[in-house]
Amino acid sequence: MSKPATKDGYDARVTENCERVLVTLLSRLGPWKDSIYLIGGLAPRYLVPDRPPAVPAHAGTGDVDIVVELQMLANTDAYRTLEDNIKELGFERAENEKGEKQSWRWRTETGTGIPAILELLADDPETSGGKVQPLPVEGNVSALNIPHASMVFDHHHTQEIRAELIGEDGVAIETLRYADLVAFTCLKAFAFEHRRARKDSHDLVYCIEHGPGGIEAAVIEFRSALDGKHAAAIKKALAILERRFTDDARTEGYLKDGPVAVAKFELGEDDDDEVREARTLRQRYVSELIGKLMGASGPGRTELS
Repeated sequence: MSKPATKDGYDARVTENCERVLVTLLSRLGPWKDSIYLIGGLAPRYLVPDRPPAVPAHAGTGDVDIVVELQMLANTDAYRTLEDNIKELGFERAENEKGEKQSWRWRTETGTGIPAILELLADDPETSGGKVQPLPVEGNVSALNIPHASMVFDHHHTQEIRAELIGEDGVAIETLRYADLVAFTCLKAFAFEHRRARKDSHDLVYCIEHGPGGIEAAVIEFRSALDGKHAAAIKKALAILERRFTDDARTEGYLKDGPVAVAKFELGEDDDDEVREARTLRQRYVSELIGKLMGASGPGRTELS
């Protein structure tokens, strides 16, 4: 099932239900809840605490993307707990575009006509060769190997969230571990490079633009992270952003696929002059924003200016 090409394809009710799915899952995992971390399109809900009209609305999401520590898949009790709860929540295996069932991607109906999708992700380069592919796990539940996803174990925030549990079992409060701005931006950059989904570009730009402290705080956060153990992965992600969003000797940044993806996702593809002009302005702003993140030093160096 492909993602909607524009912001209008997303439903706020589905995003709310994704949060309900997440809280319900956390509430049932016991001590193993500390072994899962949220990334993906639900994370901006927590990375950007402001809400409209203070900031524009984020598109939302229909996915709950969680990174699972490998020990959770290897531990028999933890694996059974995860598998049992996925089934008890009414999830069934989701299908890819070829109609093939996937053991790492699960879906459940939300009452909106649009399903909520739970995706289980991991980072195991030794057994998967650093490729995006399902991990070989015995049983019905697997995880998709996402290179560099384990950076979220070192780059995350924690926050208490509350939601009504699936099954009308009352409201619960759980502690969520979710990607910080550095991990979120890097993983979204890798995702955009891999699949060119417009939603990925919207997500990463939205959090850089509207997160606490704006672009100035983002630069400081990245500069600090480049002194840490994930510096190589961060530089790789920044190189993608530079190539996809900013000026080079041959092409102005606003004409590149990154800013164009953001503008088309947010403003649609109407061909009238007013919409085209609005898209162009948005593209220029997005390119300048990412240019500020890169700074004069560029991604190949050890610090941002």
